[in-house]
This record gives sequence, structure tokens and C-alpha cells, in this order.
Amino acid sequence: MINIIIKNINKKIQQLNISGHANAGKFNQDLVCAAVTGIVSGALNALDTNFEKDVKLQVLENEIIIENLNLNNHDLQVMLEMLRVQLFTIWTQYKKNIQMKEVH
Repeated sequence: MINIIIKNINKKIQQLNISGHANAGKFNQDLVCAAVTGIVSGALNALDTNFEKDVKLQVLENEIIIENLNLNNHDLQVMLEMLRVQLFTIWTQYKKNIQMKEVH
């Protein structure tokens, strides 16, 4: 199961945690994992390129943490919201493989 936790402060995305495995197919053939990995990898690259000073990015063994260090950066919020929408779209199709929750 892929676990996605989105932490919000005053309706702004403060942190995203993505961990786990979808287990929707054989190793290297899991399309759910591939979809989430593609979305998150692209987001990490864009965040690192465009908002290096406003985010803390951690890529660990089985977890990715994206921390927003500047809640007042409108463009960063737009990018994080786009990531949330993309992950939500995958979650709506694969709820048995992905758990997604938002906390305030």
C-alpha cells in the first residue's frame, strides 16, 4: 500500500509524505507504483529547480518527504496543489493500492 499524507496549515500545503509500495503487480511491472513514482519524481525535480530555498526535500529508502518552508510563496502553493491533484487522481482509480489522507 502506498501511503500519502498531506499536512495543511490554514488551507495551505505544508508537507507531503509518500511511502510504501502499491503491490499492484510483479516487481518492475507495477503500474500504480510507476504512476506515483513518475508524478513524484517530476515534482521533486521541479521543486528543486524552482523553489530550492523554499522547500526541504528528503528522498529516503521507502519514503519521500516534501516540506514547504515558505507558506506565503503563492507559486510554490500552486505547484504543491498540482501535485496533490495528480496524486488524488491516481488514488481515485486505485484505492485498494493507495491510502491518501489530509490532516489539518
